[in-house]
Amino acid sequence: MLADWISTLNWSPEQWLAVSIMVFVVLAIVVLVLRMITLFKMARKPAYKPNLRRLRRVRERNNEG
Repeated sequence: MLADWISTLNWSPEQWLAVSIMVFVVLAIVVLVLRMITLFKMARKPAYKPNLRRLRRVRERNNEG
């Protein structure tokens, strides 16, 4: 029975079309899930915030004194 499913010699064009559409849908879902995972990972990571203002204030105080 498994050999009948694996053997593609007797498939009709409609069966080929159905299988190709199903493979496309599965691949699209996998890509969508992977993109969502990377999006959630990016959302969890805190954004880089340089402390430039504080450094500028410290330098200005040192120059004044």
